[in-house]
Amino acid sequence: MKTVKQGDSGEEIAILNNALTQAGYSVKEGMTFTPALRETVVAFQQQRGLEPDGIVGYHTWEALLLGGESEATELADEDFSRGALLLDCETAALRAVQEVESGSRHGFVAPGKPTILFEGHIFWAQLKKRGIDPVQYAAQNGDILYPQWEKGHYRGGLKEYDRLEKARAIDREAADASASWGMFQVMGFNFAACGEKSVASFVAAMQQSARSQLKLFVRFIHQGGMLFALQRKEWATFARLYNGPRYAENRYDVKLAKAYAKYAR
Repeated sequence: MKTVKQGDSGEEIAILNNALTQAGYSVKEGMTFTPALRETVVAFQQQRGLEPDGIVGYHTWEALLLGGESEATELADEDFSRGALLLDCETAALRAVQEVESGSRHGFVAPGKPTILFEGHIFWAQLKKRGIDPVQYAAQNGDILYPQWEKGHYRGGLKEYDRLEKARAIDREAADASASWGMFQVMGFNFAACGEKSVASFVAAMQQSARSQLKLFVRFIHQGGMLFALQRKEWATFARLYNGPRYAENRYDVKLAKAYAKYAR
């Protein structure tokens, strides 16, 4: 969603009015950002701990569209629609990413345990980044620690947590940074791009709810330099930025295009 302020007009104002109404505020319908509407926006911002400047930018839009408490472990259709509004992309494009990354709008394998996939080659790099020599641990931890990517050690589902806990025994922060989390499979080392201050706060947010996972993903797309590719459905570019330079080995771009075509129907 584009930033709007007093004096602006257009479809975004109608969406703003609707979102404020759903948040419990009384507003008049219309397509113009009036002084009265600004006052309501300021009141909403104050309530949510946002800068009360009366300007509806990304953080205010996020609070309006994806805010509120939710303990649901599955996304509703409206959640996808609101996430797409926030990113100004097609809902079908958002659904395509979710399907290819996890195959389910249910981002948990057990209560409080988000879907994860532990990456041993990332763990190798994350240990080195923290001044820890991975070689000294490699011999006894071949299933969680290796210098090059390989998929033979993946165990899937809850069993990925066995691998994660084994890695946490070596270094918890590096281990959590080396797993992809939630229904959109965002890597832990991307915590800052998801608006989190630490890997630990990122993991805690992933554990909250499906909507929290969606919120982190939307932030990552917004801040991670790949939004344009998602908006334009340039799947090869998006897959390279989201999944890495070896995306073609798993045919991520082909899978994304196929999933998008299904949802676009």
